[in-house]
This record gives sequence, C-alpha cells and structure tokens, in this order.
Amino acid sequence: MSAIFMFFARLYIVVAVFFLSAVVFAESSSGVLGAERLRIDFLSVPDWIEIDRIEEIPEKLVLHLVDGNGAVVPITIFNQDGPAYPELVSIFKNKVNGVWVLFAIVKWRYYLSGVNTEGDYYEVHAYEYRKNDDDQIVFAENKIISDFFGSGFDGKQEGKLVHFRFKDAASIRKRLNQIKGW
Repeated sequence: MSAIFMFFARLYIVVAVFFLSAVVFAESSSGVLGAERLRIDFLSVPDWIEIDRIEEIPEKLVLHLVDGNGAVVPITIFNQDGPAYPELVSIFKNKVNGVWVLFAIVKWRYYLSGVNTEGDYYEVHAYEYRKNDDDQIVFAENKIISDFFGSGFDGKQEGKLVHFRFKDAASIRKRLNQIKGW
C-alpha cells in the first residue's frame, strides 16, 4: 500500500512540475504568443511570412513579410470575432495576370448552439505589393481578386450543411488555372 501511495505522490509531483513549467513558457509579457515563420520567397530569396498571434482583447493574427536582411513589411491584421479566434489556414503565392499575388486563407471557428450553427467561417484575401512615395514596399489588398474568391461558411449553418469551395491553396490555384486571363 505504501508503494502505491509513493508512486501516486511522485506522479503528482511530475505532473505538477510539467504544468507549472508549461504555464511559465506560455506566458509572454509583450502579449505576443510567439511568432512562426514560413519561407515563401515572395519578393526575394530568402523571404519569410512571419505570423504573430497577439494575446489582447481582441486577439489578433498579424502577418508580416521578413526579407533576408531582416526588414519587416506589414501585410495585414485579422481580429478576433466574438469568441472566435482567427486562424491562418494557408498562405501562398501565385501569379495572376503575370504578377505575383500573395494569398491568405483565414478561418474563424464558430459554435453557436442557439442558432444550430457549428463550423468554420473562411475568408480569402489577395495582396499585391508596390513601392510607396518613400520607395518602401507596401502591401495592398486586391479587392477584385479577394471578392472573387470571397468568404463563406463550411459546416452546419442554422441547421443546414453548407460548404465553402476555397478552403485551401489547391482549390484557388485550380480555379485560377480555369479562368482565361488569370
């Protein structure tokens, strides 16, 4: 009996130390939960997309382009919507009419039992870059392309199953290849 008690006491200590250390590492004084970088080589080689999740109210998902010299160019910010946090599904580049365009697919997860709704709300955003008057690179959303791919719900919406077509890079690239002039 004593051996069993000692086993559980040690197990309790190990579990407590593990959870306490996880809390310490997860906390951030700046509110930034941690940046993730994905190599994209959009403007030059190497280039990265930096994804920051900022823990504040509302929670934010911030996208930057970071070049090989460490210069940071803001792309966009997505905000929390009610209880739903923004999540980057995919970010990729594709040529549209001979120009490189940066695509971001973002979703928010919803569970609204009162209106029989559960699923993901997707948005597709397309960004082009240009130089401003100060010769600095800036990103601007191409509303024509963004609106073409649009937004939509995937899941159960008010009791009905609905599907959004453009949830991934493959579906967007396939549609771009089907359109003459794109």
